[in-house]
Amino acid sequence: MPLTARSSQLPTHDKSTLPRVSRSAGRCLALASLFTVGAVTLNLAASTSNALAEETALDSIIAVVNDDIILSSEFSRERDTMLRQNQAGLPRGEELDRQVVERLIIRSIQLQEAERRNIRIDENTLQRAIEDMARNNNLTPTQLREQITAEGMDFLQFREDLRKNLTVSTLTRREIDSNLFVSDSEVEELLSSTTSSEGEFRYTLEHILVKLPQQADAPLDAEALGIAQSLASRARDGESFVALVKTARAAGTDIEGGNLGSRSLNDMPELFAQEMNGMQEGDITEPLRSAAGYHLLRLVSRATVSQATPERVRARHILVSTRGGRSNTEAQARIREVQAQLDGGTDFAEVALTYSDDNSSAAKGGDLGWFGAGEMVGEFEQVAFSTPINQLSQPFKSAFGWHIVEVLEQQMPETSEAAATAKARGQLRQKKGEERFQAWLDNLRDNAYVELRGFAQRYQ
Repeated sequence: MPLTARSSQLPTHDKSTLPRVSRSAGRCLALASLFTVGAVTLNLAASTSNALAEETALDSIIAVVNDDIILSSEFSRERDTMLRQNQAGLPRGEELDRQVVERLIIRSIQLQEAERRNIRIDENTLQRAIEDMARNNNLTPTQLREQITAEGMDFLQFREDLRKNLTVSTLTRREIDSNLFVSDSEVEELLSSTTSSEGEFRYTLEHILVKLPQQADAPLDAEALGIAQSLASRARDGESFVALVKTARAAGTDIEGGNLGSRSLNDMPELFAQEMNGMQEGDITEPLRSAAGYHLLRLVSRATVSQATPERVRARHILVSTRGGRSNTEAQARIREVQAQLDGGTDFAEVALTYSDDNSSAAKGGDLGWFGAGEMVGEFEQVAFSTPINQLSQPFKSAFGWHIVEVLEQQMPETSEAAATAKARGQLRQKKGEERFQAWLDNLRDNAYVELRGFAQRYQ
């Protein structure tokens, strides 16, 4: 089973003067994956699936996006895909449907923009991407096709969705990389301002944004500020950010929220970083104004980061999949059997060959080879980079099932001045890229004509 992480384009802001779809909390994940859009892996196979069995021969339009339409069959395929991926924190019911509709709208806008710019993925490029995908997962192109088919996906539809992903990735790189410049003085300023205390902590944050149009007038701005202040007060009284977003959205507020994950001060927007000084776990900021609207932050945790965090690791694992009809309870029971075998002294490679559902690594005793940050799914990477050499992890769950990991080798980062400078330049480039990426998507979405139809009208 594939373990490599999948880049994706997630929804952004919607135009206040047109029928609207509220955005999902996954916005920040799109930003986090911004500079890995070129990495094509087998996980992209999860971006397409057969139409649901109940899909009727007569399709219906659920949205008009500029000169394009979105069909109910596209909605069914995309929703099925997100359920197949089984991502942590994925909502269910109407909120999932809302996110699917918005994702399709954003993709349509981006593809139309790519067409306007004459960006096309030819057959040779597409075939090379498929061959790279197969090679990265130790498969031949024929074996890749067989695996995709075995997982219930139509290969021709998979190819077409892969072409769309590559088109959007190419468009994004051209837009973000153009005129994205980091000066030497900016790097020097960051290096001089980074204190040892800043480098020792990572902050896990929850986030709410009360959205405002870019040209909001004073009354609309005041209304949004009042809403944000009310939400902050209710959060301090104990209401969760998730509940606040849900109730505010139900009342018609253009709002989004979610977990921003774990970031250092240098990895978050300056507006947010300035608020971290003196905050304690559980504290909630006052509303923070940006071009997008009013933000609220809740500090979930502040954790010390070891200065000896590996840059790359070589690890092996055993996977008990939760796919193919096996329930989570069954998978959890089986991984406990695996743990008992390993604790009893049975050779790891032998257990991997017998038990692991990751066929490509099981034949090699579970060995995944070397990998760095951003190359594996988040849950797997977190464990692999925090487990000492030659020690077994406790069983843990990812989107693919239950794992046990053993780290075989670690490559530690360079500590030279050149390495520190390169790291600082990369951090600044990522921060600038995130800001450019968000502003670009905001502009595309704000200037798109979107008309919702059928069941999607409930998300206006």
